[in-house]
Amino acid sequence: MCRILFAAGDGKGIIPLVDAIVKASENDPYKERRGKGRQHKDGWGYVLLKDGSVRHYRSMKPIFEDFKAVESLKAGLKGFSVLMIHTRAASQGIKNLFNVQPFAFSTRRGFNFWLLHNGDLDKAKIIELAELDEKDLRNASDSYTFATYLCRRLPSPKLEDLLIHYKIIEETTKSVFNTMTLFQSSEGDFSAFITAKMVDELLQKPEHYDYSKLLLLREENLFAVASSTVELYHKAHYEVIPNETALYVKVLEENVEVETVHL
Repeated sequence: MCRILFAAGDGKGIIPLVDAIVKASENDPYKERRGKGRQHKDGWGYVLLKDGSVRHYRSMKPIFEDFKAVESLKAGLKGFSVLMIHTRAASQGIKNLFNVQPFAFSTRRGFNFWLLHNGDLDKAKIIELAELDEKDLRNASDSYTFATYLCRRLPSPKLEDLLIHYKIIEETTKSVFNTMTLFQSSEGDFSAFITAKMVDELLQKPEHYDYSKLLLLREENLFAVASSTVELYHKAHYEVIPNETALYVKVLEENVEVETVHL
């Protein structure tokens, strides 16, 4: 599984979180405790929204070795910014650039989205739900297949529609359903949807719970959600997001409005 970050607010406040996820991806004691090694080295990517532009980057390099790209990202964090980062430790799908997240999709219903996911889903079940061809997706990850389902089935990025379709995919969760999705409507509005979910078996085992939980950080001019390992490298007042929680984030000109709902 992977390390993920969503942050919105003043870019200067986001930079320490970027540094933390770089370090968390290189040396993750929570991952090592589970006997899975200590690195998230199977590629990384980000989406940066600021000043009316979107920058989408993906690389097969580990984030902790992609020095120029990380410095370029940090240099762009000035003023109000919205950032999503994913560093991959592959569990499904081949290890190549195609499966590096976040994924970008444009739908036939007039909205775009960028999606990242941490965890394991029942890929075959999602293919069935979306009426897709398994042969077309044989090399794709479960996360890409989930994004394909949304592109086909999700009618709009409104909260009521998100809850219906994310709950459908939640039922296919094998381990963790931690997701972050940034939406852009045809009117130009941006919103985000974040989910925190792990199966009961993981909740009951400290080594899995510590690794899989998502943390919430609220400070002046900063809202962020991050994988647990980030707290080891950036000290702040985090809250653990309760299991089966979703956060609906409206992106305004210089801030965000956040609604918490049960998934």
